[in-house]
Amino acid sequence: MNRLPRPQPAKALSLGRRLYQLWDVALAYMPLMMLSLLLLLSIWLVRNAPTSPQAESPAPLTHTPDYEFSRFTLRSFDINGNILSVMKGEKAQHFQDTLNTLVESPEVWIFSDKRLTEARAKQALTNEDGSQVQLMGSAWVKRGDTRNGDKTEQISSDFLHYFSDTDTVVTHLPVSIFRGPDRFFADSLRADNLNQVLYLNGRVKVQMVPTPSP
Repeated sequence: MNRLPRPQPAKALSLGRRLYQLWDVALAYMPLMMLSLLLLLSIWLVRNAPTSPQAESPAPLTHTPDYEFSRFTLRSFDINGNILSVMKGEKAQHFQDTLNTLVESPEVWIFSDKRLTEARAKQALTNEDGSQVQLMGSAWVKRGDTRNGDKTEQISSDFLHYFSDTDTVVTHLPVSIFRGPDRFFADSLRADNLNQVLYLNGRVKVQMVPTPSP
């Protein structure tokens, strides 16, 4: 019977051959090793790099005055030097969050077309461009003809809201109006100065003095 030949034992590799194989394996894994080293180096640089100072975020606006002044008097004049208005107050505070100005004990005089307009209150609140003014606490606005004192008009209330764009005065609180000898009382008011119309709402009471016949 024929026998299959036995496999010959593997020849022992020489030292030079083994070193060559090891070098070949090392070259095969060299790119992976380099990438691993670069990754570790990048992580180390990120962790140890000096952090740049971060820009401070702006502080949130609070309802605190950013500037104020006391016992002031403001005057405005036209191009000819004629006085247009005067405003006095005990204290004024400007708030940075609302851009409003709060005035304590305001007193205002406005001169125009031989008419004098006066306004007083315990407090006044005005917006940035002055288009709205709120008079609060024992507020009154009086307009009079410098040539005829009988044509004086006065509006009194604990709250008066003036809109300069439409020249109107509005209040949701009880109001009294004096026009010469006549008296008007109401729960709320809208006075349209452009059209010379008064809108009285709620409980309205009128006291009119008859004009004597000539």
